[in-house]
Amino acid sequence: MHEALNALMVLAVVVLVIVRRFTRRRLDERRLLILPLVIGGIGIAQGGVIDTHHTALSAGLLVAEIVAALLLGLGLGATMHVWGEADGSLWSRGTWVTFGVFLASIAVRTGLLGVGYAAGVKPGSGAILISVAAWLLAQNAVISWRSRQLPGPVSVQP
Repeated sequence: MHEALNALMVLAVVVLVIVRRFTRRRLDERRLLILPLVIGGIGIAQGGVIDTHHTALSAGLLVAEIVAALLLGLGLGATMHVWGEADGSLWSRGTWVTFGVFLASIAVRTGLLGVGYAAGVKPGSGAILISVAAWLLAQNAVISWRSRQLPGPVSVQP
C-alpha cells in the first residue's frame, strides 16, 4: 500500500509538471522556487534516498540522476517560450522542442532506474522526488534568467 501511494504521488507530480510546462502561465518568481523546494523537501522527508544494501552504487546513481536532471532541466528551460506583455507581466509556455527534451528526460531517468534495478538497487520515491526537484529548479532558473533578459519594462510578478 505504501509503495502504491508513493507511486501515485510521483505520478501526480509528473502530471502537474506536464500541465504547468505546456500551458500558458504567468511567471511568478516565488512559485518558480517554491515548487522545487517543496518537492525536494518531501523527497528528503520520505527517506529511502539511498538503498542501504547497496550504499555506494545507490549514492552514485543518485548523483548521476541529479546531474542528468539538472542538465535536462537546463535544456527544458532553454526551450520554453518566454515573453512579456505590454502590462509588464511575464509569461511562458512549452514548445514542441520542449516536449522532445521532456521525453528525452524521461528516457534518461528510466535508463538510470533500469541500471539501478539491474544491479539490485531499490530506489525509494524520495530519490525520485529529489531528482524531480533538481530538474524543476534548473528549468525555473533558466526561465527566470531568460525573463530578465527580455527587452522593455517587464518584471516578474512578486
